[in-house]
Amino acid sequence: MSYTREELIDFTLAHCQGYVDYPFNGGNSKEKILWSVIKQKRNHKMIAMVFEKDGQLLIDLKLTPEHGQEMRDLAGVFPGYHMNKKHWNTVRVNQTAVTSAELAKMIEESATLTK
Repeated sequence: MSYTREELIDFTLAHCQGYVDYPFNGGNSKEKILWSVIKQKRNHKMIAMVFEKDGQLLIDLKLTPEHGQEMRDLAGVFPGYHMNKKHWNTVRVNQTAVTSAELAKMIEESATLTK
């Protein structure tokens, strides 16, 4: 699988009832990373965070601890970047063994867990 940032955001939105927000990059922010945060429409909780770091496209997703550990056994999945390492996982989207179907399921799980 190979995505651009915009394609990944669209793919994520297609698998959840969310919207895109940019809460970390406003006004006086010194943040170097552009964080595209996909949030729940109903309660505004984060479903996913899409960002680029060191030339890599990444997405943070919330999974059950058991599923997260299982996914971390695959190349390109590791504990959540800047997130709770027990519940959040980061996927190196264009450099991973995770298939598009698996990524879709992970997005759907994150949406369910953040309701």
